[in-house]
Amino acid sequence: MIALLTGTVEHIGLDEVTVVNAVKVTPPTAHSLIRGNEVTLHIVMDVKEDAITLFGFPTRDEKDVFTVIRTVSGVGPRIALAALAVLTPDQLRDALAQKDSAQIRKIPGVGPKLADRIVLEIGNK
Repeated sequence: MIALLTGTVEHIGLDEVTVVNAVKVTPPTAHSLIRGNEVTLHIVMDVKEDAITLFGFPTRDEKDVFTVIRTVSGVGPRIALAALAVLTPDQLRDALAQKDSAQIRKIPGVGPKLADRIVLEIGNK
């Protein structure tokens, strides 16, 4: 399992960077990187039958929040990554602590039912 990746940024796309391997990131993370500079990303490796995808985060906190959000039924890596593109880990924690599903609905792909499920299932984590 890949947990941490350090290398030179070779390519920067909207939601993907290349550092030795292609790594999915949030747009804010992609915008913070400079091609040719060295970067260290905390990695979540998603293994499926037809693909292995790496998701990279600049901090361990973002990686941990991504991992916890994915434990909710109906939340896959795309929505978990979108959550961190829209809200910081602290904003997500605050919304969950206050049971603010309106704030959670700001995440692309999250409607009222899924927002309520997210608040219910991980509100105390």
